[in-house]
Amino acid sequence: MMPAADPQAAASSDRMAEFVELYSGNYPRLQYYVMTLLPGANDAADVLQETSLVLWRKFDSFQSGTNFFAWACKIARLQAMKYRARQGRSAKLFELHVMELLADEASDDQYGRTPPLPTLRSCLDKLSADEKSLILRRYLPGMSVKVLATELGRSANSVSHTLGRIRRLLLECIKRTEARESAGR
Repeated sequence: MMPAADPQAAASSDRMAEFVELYSGNYPRLQYYVMTLLPGANDAADVLQETSLVLWRKFDSFQSGTNFFAWACKIARLQAMKYRARQGRSAKLFELHVMELLADEASDDQYGRTPPLPTLRSCLDKLSADEKSLILRRYLPGMSVKVLATELGRSANSVSHTLGRIRRLLLECIKRTEARESAGR
């Protein structure tokens, strides 16, 4: 006779599967969110790793059926703030209130869905050569706004504003393209 299955182990396994599904489905959004909070890709990667561990440790407090991404963003924001405090001045490219504004914008559901790659490529191709170069360089591994600013002989604030303008242009282009595509269906 086979022993009865352990209901506690089954529940734990189900909960782990739920976490993996929610986390992997929201990972790109969470990565984007964390990247808006910190000045460099390495900083963001460190905070994302810390956030992942905290999310798993605190997953028992997550209410199934609620907004995992919103819950994860709250934890990521706290982790980013702790990271900034530990790093001191070197991690403080933005003032705290600017970081909060960026975090709110990044966690907004209108930015939640990653556009199809062909749409993004098409919109990138509509940028000027300088705009396209700048936005693509910003997302190279290890590249930060600060490094770009130094290379361009501009202030980090100026480069951040330019990148923000380019991101808005891309978002508007993506929205227009998707609206045309959905109207054509």
